[in-house]
Amino acid sequence: MSSLKKKVAASMKLTSLSMLITSLLQIVQLVVLGRILGPAVYGILALVQIVIQFAQMYMDMGLTDAIIQKEKISKIQLSSLYWVSIFTGIGIFILLFFAAPLLASLFDHAELKGMIQVVGISFVIIPFGLQFQTIASKNLEFSQITKNEIAASFIGVSLTIFLAAFMAAGAWSLVFGHIASSLVRTVPWAVAGFRNPETRPALVFSWKSITELIVFGLYRLGTTTANYFNTKIDQIIIGILMGPQILGIYSMAMNLIMQPIQKLNPMITRVSFPVFAKIQQDQKRLQKAYLFIIQLIMTLNAPFFSGLIVLAPFLVPLLLGKEWTEAIVIVQILCFYALFRALGNPSGSLFTAVGKVRWSFYWQLGLLFIVPVVVYFSSLTGELAMVALAMGLLRFVLFFINYFSRIRLIIGNSFNELMKSIFVPIFHSVVMILLLQGLIGILAKTNDIAIILISFCAGLLIYGFLMMMFQKKLLLEVKSFFIQKAEKRLA
Repeated sequence: MSSLKKKVAASMKLTSLSMLITSLLQIVQLVVLGRILGPAVYGILALVQIVIQFAQMYMDMGLTDAIIQKEKISKIQLSSLYWVSIFTGIGIFILLFFAAPLLASLFDHAELKGMIQVVGISFVIIPFGLQFQTIASKNLEFSQITKNEIAASFIGVSLTIFLAAFMAAGAWSLVFGHIASSLVRTVPWAVAGFRNPETRPALVFSWKSITELIVFGLYRLGTTTANYFNTKIDQIIIGILMGPQILGIYSMAMNLIMQPIQKLNPMITRVSFPVFAKIQQDQKRLQKAYLFIIQLIMTLNAPFFSGLIVLAPFLVPLLLGKEWTEAIVIVQILCFYALFRALGNPSGSLFTAVGKVRWSFYWQLGLLFIVPVVVYFSSLTGELAMVALAMGLLRFVLFFINYFSRIRLIIGNSFNELMKSIFVPIFHSVVMILLLQGLIGILAKTNDIAIILISFCAGLLIYGFLMMMFQKKLLLEVKSFFIQKAEKRLA
């Protein structure tokens, strides 16, 4: 356990570094593209992103999780899965090429056809290195992963911004940036993987040997597909019913508040999956690990989103320009949505780690009949704020249904501890909001930059003081976790 603990702590530090840097790069890209492109063109870019993210799920087919979850996996199985990934990537490219005209017609934007066809090239590239990265992740070897992801993100973001700013490439800038990022991410893994005899795939294929893994992967794929539609259906419906301009505003607001979930929170959940997998037979340890991760996520996210609610009226115009003022209220409402969506992240890792992928699949399948209905009827009001509010309330209700119907069956009854882990940080964040609002009132005649900086520092001090007073134990546990001394945390 000591060896595992050291690997977990080291992996946590590396993923933290990777997620921090890539998150900052993505925020820079988000802000720069928002200022350059404006809401209408940014809405087109959002449609391209939807297609990219959807295709990425099917390229993986849930097989990376299957490789990590399987305690022992043979060379024949790995080789067979590698070739499955290669041909899947080629198949996705062909499918996107011929489906592009239909998608362009659906969203009523002809330029999407060429963008979708060209971006499909990346899905031929990525599979060549994907399995090698997965094996490194399974072994908690995150050093090379960190370097590779930072380099790929930097190249992709730099090229995207350059094309948008200096070549007037518009939404095409994202297409070429994504392809460049895919090349930088894939080539080092492919070269290193083929050079290593232990990881080099053999020219063999055994369907029988991978049937179990394929079934696991397909359930995982079904889950991620349903989850994708459940989290993107709002943007899809808005794009169809309200057009690119309104979608651009909504997508920008969603991207701003989702950065911590998509970039920072995975530094916790990414490591939690292999940890859950290694202790999957011990319910007591699973419960401790899950509650600790929930508490850590809330402690990081609650003050962030609370601060964003307060500072959005100053931050959005400053970062994006006055043409984005309509996004302010959407950002504020979606902070509530993002907070409870973040809380749902660890459950996916938990279910996958204990082999309950069918649970996640059926859950997401059920949501397919709920989320689109909620989004559709709220969008008929013609008000983005109503869509955002409906999504937030739905996430709040679904979190508690998820706990009572599924999570409790795996980790045991821990409702009181869960509520404490969630609502103590929320209470502290509410106190912080009230104090910051008073401070902003005093600073009313000060310029926006000064208000943001002073409020940010004050928020850190207020929340830090509250943590020292009422969550000192958690601070010590987090500190111990990072310096590899929390031997009892997962023991």
